[in-house]
Amino acid sequence: MSIGKIAQSLGVELSSSSREQIMEKERWLKLADAPFPYHDYKVNYDGNIYIAQQCIADRNALLFDQFQYEAEEAQVNTDTWCVGVWVKVRAIINGKEHSVRQYGVHTISKLRGDVKPVGDAMEQAIKSAVSDGMKKCSSWLGIAAHIYRGEVISIRANRNKEGQSQSKFYLQNLEKFGLSEYEYKYGIPVLPDSFKSFYEKMDWTDGIFYSDVFGYRDHQEDEHIPSEKMEKKTEKVQERSEAESPAFINDMQANYLRGLIYDFNENAQEADIVQAIIAYLVKRKVDIVQEAEEMGRRFTTVDALPSMHFTSVHRYFKQLRRARLESTEEKSA
Repeated sequence: MSIGKIAQSLGVELSSSSREQIMEKERWLKLADAPFPYHDYKVNYDGNIYIAQQCIADRNALLFDQFQYEAEEAQVNTDTWCVGVWVKVRAIINGKEHSVRQYGVHTISKLRGDVKPVGDAMEQAIKSAVSDGMKKCSSWLGIAAHIYRGEVISIRANRNKEGQSQSKFYLQNLEKFGLSEYEYKYGIPVLPDSFKSFYEKMDWTDGIFYSDVFGYRDHQEDEHIPSEKMEKKTEKVQERSEAESPAFINDMQANYLRGLIYDFNENAQEADIVQAIIAYLVKRKVDIVQEAEEMGRRFTTVDALPSMHFTSVHRYFKQLRRARLESTEEKSA
């Protein structure tokens, strides 16, 4: 989004010095938020997109005049075996110092059946929580902000307890693009078409884009897809595998609902999200459990949501996310 266009639309006249400062800031933000190589985009266990800490650190080193971080003492929740830590980043950008503080979290790994983690699992989780906090701070300074805007999405594998993928859509796309299931174990990253021009100029040939997967193309070239526009298109996409009934939401819509919750609660499980949907629809006097069963599905996973309720549920989750994020930002301040 161009500040110059906003000012022009509002009839606000900017001085020449203000315009130069704004243009300098906008140029820097474009560099900070430039797409990464396709292999840098990863999908984690929960199906969310992330970029490895080292890749973010490399971008920081290129763009920040100076960069340093401080991590407070980690807090461990032994009920959920989750570790959290506040991370503060100080960076000098174009000669000016900026400071950002964000909360990093990570689940401590433990073997199934074990009461508590063993070995160095605790130390590894703390390191990962610090990395998470650093990446969030970097995003607030503009680095890879498109990840947190949700512009890169994933086709999730939706694996069961035995590790087998339950998504035919995922398996079909592995085969379509000749991808290794081992390398893309938890999902396939999908990039917005607005990245295509940049990839072509960089001579990167391995990207997978919305139009490659979902059959539609966004014609913007210089700006990223606005989240509202992407959400409307998400609602319209009706790509389904043979095993999916037209009466239920598709993989992309289910992943979108999950993503809204993961934005403010990375520890949410599938059952938690299902219960949140049930609780919301009960208030609307909808017995979604019975309704889904009458349509031939058990409402135990998000993708068993009847499609007629997608719009109202996604709007409710958007409002919930906004409220939670605003609350978190107030506490951070």
